[in-house]
Amino acid sequence: MKKLLLRDQVDQVREEYKDDPFRCAQELKKLLKTAEQEADVYSVAKINLFLSSCVFEQGRRDSILAYAYKAVSILENLNDYSLLARGYNLMGIAYAGQGDFQSAIASYNKALRVIRGRKKPGIRRESLLNNIGDSYYQMGAYQKSLGIAMSCLSNCRKKNPDNHRAIVLYGINVSDCYFSLGEYHKAKEVLDDTRADVDCLPNSILVCGYYTRLSGVLYAIGDAENGAKYSDLMLDMAGAHCDSYEFHHVFDRIASYQIEIGDINRARRISDALTRYSNLSGHTLDLIITKRVQANICEAVGDRDRAFTLHKELNVLYEKRILEQNAIQYESQMSVESAGKEIERLMNRIRLTEEKAERDPLTGLMNRSALTRVSAAFYQDAVSHGKKLGGIFLDIDYFKEYNDTYGHSAGDLAIKFIAGVCQAEESANVRFARYGGDEFFAIVLGCQDKDLEALALRISEKIRSSGYEHVKNPNSKRLTVSIGVVNVDLKKSEHTVQDVVKYADKALYHAKDRGKDDVFVYHVMPNSEYSYSRISTDSFRFDQE
Repeated sequence: MKKLLLRDQVDQVREEYKDDPFRCAQELKKLLKTAEQEADVYSVAKINLFLSSCVFEQGRRDSILAYAYKAVSILENLNDYSLLARGYNLMGIAYAGQGDFQSAIASYNKALRVIRGRKKPGIRRESLLNNIGDSYYQMGAYQKSLGIAMSCLSNCRKKNPDNHRAIVLYGINVSDCYFSLGEYHKAKEVLDDTRADVDCLPNSILVCGYYTRLSGVLYAIGDAENGAKYSDLMLDMAGAHCDSYEFHHVFDRIASYQIEIGDINRARRISDALTRYSNLSGHTLDLIITKRVQANICEAVGDRDRAFTLHKELNVLYEKRILEQNAIQYESQMSVESAGKEIERLMNRIRLTEEKAERDPLTGLMNRSALTRVSAAFYQDAVSHGKKLGGIFLDIDYFKEYNDTYGHSAGDLAIKFIAGVCQAEESANVRFARYGGDEFFAIVLGCQDKDLEALALRISEKIRSSGYEHVKNPNSKRLTVSIGVVNVDLKKSEHTVQDVVKYADKALYHAKDRGKDDVFVYHVMPNSEYSYSRISTDSFRFDQE
């Protein structure tokens, strides 16, 4: 119940602060501490995914990768494919932000593979394809990017004609590709076709981006009057929004057109907008774009000294950016490695917690819950690979009398001793559990009949020869056990795990009925018939009944 409540809180925080990524991140980090303390691995993954989204929305592009990597590292081992796909997408965005477009495309393709055939994929296929297309665009593969963008736009118009935001986004991307290929009229046609969708949207950074592209295209085809109109409109809108970074390269282009035709005042407006933004962000790329525009304006008005100074500053910024890119890649790698170690520590702690929860506190053997899980895994393996599935049931003889004679503390010690004998026989295919009280059960995978029976006999003899005194045991005045064994060939039957337990239990009670301190095998026979055989300690001889 606690875990479900925590997961609900995570969703609630994300919804409540969806328009305030800074506050959302603060609240999510508080919940992250709780999730890690409670070893709630799903919530840890979900919170890291949401934190990745928050830093992206804040414009902190260099910080996305670590959070997304943590989320994906956990989600790859869970069954929430919707979150996993979103995690891969955010990793792609993070790589793209670093200029590593090959890794970005690889991450987007992983997300595509995750959502394939899923009814609730968590992220639209077109969104991922759009991101792949953008990566190709950034690498200069404009024709390939154009094909992807046109496919996204066409599919969205057919399947989701009311998704005006997506249609405008894909339309802008198609227009950008045409523009970069020098096909300016086609770029304008696409923007004109999406105008009705733009009119359906509230004023937003996406609408501002649309007007920015339209202004650039209009200037490119020689329509300076309308280019200026949309330039003014884009600047008015950009001032109302915090992050117009994605299309500042178009601002740069528009300013160049304006300088070329002598519209210096409008170019200065763009320069002022870029200056305000770069002063706030402090990003080197923003400063480069800003100073490049300023330098071009200074050259146009004849201020050569100022232009020369700006070009010198630009050279310093270019060198700084190269160093930054190397540092970003190094820091990202370090953050990924740190995140990997953090996830490994968390998973180890969770495994220890789970193992502790699945262990009997007195003996350290598996409890019934763990036995159920392991038995199910063994059963699937046996069915898939044609192996036998066996069971060993053992019970301490006259244990009530032992407790009455020596006390319950001594009884606990006897149980721990027998558990130790069993534990010494464990392997990857032989797992023991304390079944309850003084009963123990082993589930055995792929063991030959003789080997399984020899194992049961070995346990019996180790306990009998241990020297544990039991004066109320009439057989030998020592601590002994009765054991039942079965080995089922699942290729020749439709038996279940429950049947294996039942048959071993019947063999155990047959041993107890025959006087205890004995080992009997239950033989499964055709037509629901069965028989027992006793395992003799004399030269490991079998007596058929």
